[in-house]
Amino acid sequence: MTVLLDAHPTTYRGRPRYEGANIGTWVGFKQFVYLAEDAVLQYYRDRGTGPGQLFHGAGVQLSIVEHSVRLPGPVFVDDEVHAEATPAPGGNDAEDTFAVTLTVERHGQPVPVLKGKVRVAFVAPTGVTGKLPAELAGRVVPGVAALRPPAEPPAAFRPGFRWSETIPYPHCQFSDRIQHSGYVRDLEEVVHRYLAERGISIRRMLTERNWIPAVTRSQVRLLADAHLEEELHIVFTVDDIVKDVMFSGRMDCYVVRDGRIVHTATGSITHGYGVASGPDAGQVAVMDPQTQAALLWSAP
Repeated sequence: MTVLLDAHPTTYRGRPRYEGANIGTWVGFKQFVYLAEDAVLQYYRDRGTGPGQLFHGAGVQLSIVEHSVRLPGPVFVDDEVHAEATPAPGGNDAEDTFAVTLTVERHGQPVPVLKGKVRVAFVAPTGVTGKLPAELAGRVVPGVAALRPPAEPPAAFRPGFRWSETIPYPHCQFSDRIQHSGYVRDLEEVVHRYLAERGISIRRMLTERNWIPAVTRSQVRLLADAHLEEELHIVFTVDDIVKDVMFSGRMDCYVVRDGRIVHTATGSITHGYGVASGPDAGQVAVMDPQTQAALLWSAP
């Protein structure tokens, strides 16, 4: 069982960032994940082991390494979100695992909008440089890859739609490594690019069908470190159509380093469409056969 600082939950109140209200006043899925991150970070800050304290006091980088969440309800731009992060079993002895819930108030009642888990690890690439909190003794790792048994490097990228980027500094943390939220942004971006490639771009579906993107599940797991200004190769495929209303997709991320392919992250998303406006606003859209066929295409 993962060693935890203590078993008491932390509560946090926040609002989605305005930049996440991309279509009407609906807020995109990455803003849910950001709020879940905020709740977990508040847990450590409340106990005097926030990321600033750990880094400046001991050279340890508090790193979110995974989220896996369900999104049962929408968040709108003016919502105040109540978050709770509760220590939970899971992961391994080098990670802390949290059960996270987000709720908003609707008609005087709390309504869940996120349920899931977030995992945290403690990374010191050059070793601990100061006094380490006793609770973290023996739990600091030199890199994200040390959190899992060594894996054979892949011989090739997984087949699928591929998009590459030079890792930008806004996606990184501690002056060097792409952080969890950077991969969340890439998951959103690669889906956007995939849909455009297939002729069903978000703009087209919005203007022709009045359909708005809707995400009900997302997951990202960091597997190895990827560094500022390395070339990140992101592969996305749609694996399945669920009951004509959702599609499930998978993302894998790689860098090529010293002639070897390194698998740095993996993720998944369950995505569909809702009616954006009018009398049926918020209703789930049923995908026609043409849309489904476009979604299930695989790149050679």
